[in-house]
Amino acid sequence: MSGVVRTACTRHCGDGCALLVEQRPDGSLSVRGNPEHPFTRGFLCAKTARFGERLASPRRITTPLIREDGDFREASWDEALGLIAAQITRLRTTPERMLHVFYSASFGLLHQASKLLFATLGASAFSGSPCLSAGVEALKRDFGAVRQGPLTDAATADRIVNWGRNADAQSVHLAAMLTNARKRGARVLSIHPGDPGYGGLSDEQIVIRPGTDRFLAAAAAKLLLERGLSDDARKALSRSFEPQAFLELLDGWSLDSLLEACGASLEQARTLADWYAGDTPTATVIGRGLQRYAFGGENVRFIDALAMLSGQIGREGAGVFYKQGELGNAAWGWTQAKPGYARTFPLAALAEGVALADPPVEFVWVEGMNLVTQCPDSLATAQMLRSRFTVVVEPFMTDTARCATVILPPALLFECEDVVRNDSHEFVNHSAQVLPPRGQARSNFHIAAALGAMLDPPVVYPDPDDVMDAALRKGKLKATLAELRDKGWLGRPVPSTPWADGVFAHPDGLYRLPDALHPNAPAQDEFPLRLLSFVQKDHLLSQIPEDEQVSPPRVFVSPDSPALAGLDQTRPALLETALGSMTVRVDILDTLHPEAVLYPRGDWLSRGGCVNRLITGRETDMGAQVAYYEQRARLVTAPPSVI
Repeated sequence: MSGVVRTACTRHCGDGCALLVEQRPDGSLSVRGNPEHPFTRGFLCAKTARFGERLASPRRITTPLIREDGDFREASWDEALGLIAAQITRLRTTPERMLHVFYSASFGLLHQASKLLFATLGASAFSGSPCLSAGVEALKRDFGAVRQGPLTDAATADRIVNWGRNADAQSVHLAAMLTNARKRGARVLSIHPGDPGYGGLSDEQIVIRPGTDRFLAAAAAKLLLERGLSDDARKALSRSFEPQAFLELLDGWSLDSLLEACGASLEQARTLADWYAGDTPTATVIGRGLQRYAFGGENVRFIDALAMLSGQIGREGAGVFYKQGELGNAAWGWTQAKPGYARTFPLAALAEGVALADPPVEFVWVEGMNLVTQCPDSLATAQMLRSRFTVVVEPFMTDTARCATVILPPALLFECEDVVRNDSHEFVNHSAQVLPPRGQARSNFHIAAALGAMLDPPVVYPDPDDVMDAALRKGKLKATLAELRDKGWLGRPVPSTPWADGVFAHPDGLYRLPDALHPNAPAQDEFPLRLLSFVQKDHLLSQIPEDEQVSPPRVFVSPDSPALAGLDQTRPALLETALGSMTVRVDILDTLHPEAVLYPRGDWLSRGGCVNRLITGRETDMGAQVAYYEQRARLVTAPPSVI
């Protein structure tokens, strides 16, 4: 490459940054945010700024690998794809014996290519999600559809309630918005279970018992109602379906019982009610963790209900911000094909579902996620993959790759062209190719198309330029690939202030208030701590270089944690759940709730880590999301034999 190349990030992040990339004289890459992009505005996260290190890593896999006699050997693409094609041919008359596990390591359009192959074959797939689906379903149940104003609108509010969105770790642009909002005089209240990163972005904080957000929201709603029905409350109730049932639901809980459930004080609940009361616009930003509990969807529904009851839905400069929803700017469904997936297995219990499958699963394709590290019950997941013919599309020897029969090396960001969606702004970005793929790596599209061509009859892929052009022409942008390449990004304004007319997307136009408030499962004497596994600030999910992984891994507890009683902090400890145990080092985190133990997620089994080996697969109350944070745990001093 020569000069500066205008491109865009495709990684699993909703910020959707536009980038400028330049190769330095020593061959390394300078990656910076494009200052002309209306959302990126010239800056980006450190994770992507360092992406050149990932591209050039000496540990990167750049040629196909085939397992032989327990070890991997290099192979040509023809040999590797031929071996895979033979397995597909053998199973083609019973395609449900093939399992396609695909997730969004990239938000690129072409990255989805293998979905076309396996949907055409009629293979099996997984259902549910590791992220967001409980909250998405909650929004659909409440509003009838997922719809929010531009995320930048949240920063224009006079008050912002940040309900568990750790912007410091997850979104550099949201963090900048909150900082700038406070500079102009807005106030930010953050509600969370004590993970670090909120202090510098908040005027006030409320630390609550993990997974109990719905009780705090219900307490604030109850306090608002006890002050007498305001005009806003009356209007909200008149636009809701069977509002009396919701009022009776709140009446069935005393204020003391709600506060006891969430661990907040009466003063804190009154503070929250004050933030929502009155005519001051209050924006609610909902986080990415509070829906990862057994009643994660219900948590979101009660936060929505508090915003609705206080008149903050449909008010300019207010509203709820969780997920942008599908804008339709481009048509993303090019991989849909008949006959479609034959059956699905729930992600929360994938290994168990596959073990019980009839007919059995004999072939697994994993792409776009480090399945072993990211799936609950990681040891069972690894065993499931090792005992079958498993193909893993992966650039590093992750825990999932170690289970493979064949590893196929994909091209990465900057090494292939794509059209990119995002979840924080209205623009479709063009991700231009900056460098040729390293070694023998190929784009995900190229891999799927080449494999499809080997089959008899073949699965024929269109030209990738035609796929990108058709997606833009068929979407609401009515644009062309040539236009996107020329301009770098294209978008249509997102309507501000959804639901301003008081008409919701349900057939009757009415809002739906929650119809139940479920208590948490009682605390367990044997396992008194709630195991939380929040994202790390410095790395995207499990993309942690092996050399930077700490063994034994570090976990954090509050200085007031009951786990410290009898624990020798000078020695390693055992983090134990009903599923197993692992050796850890225990550190103190002053902000953390006493009932939590925090394990920063993403490290690998092969490096002595992987929190998900201790997490039993459970689904949330709605959306079939994995309830990672429902796991109970304890800490004990490790015996000398494991030190």
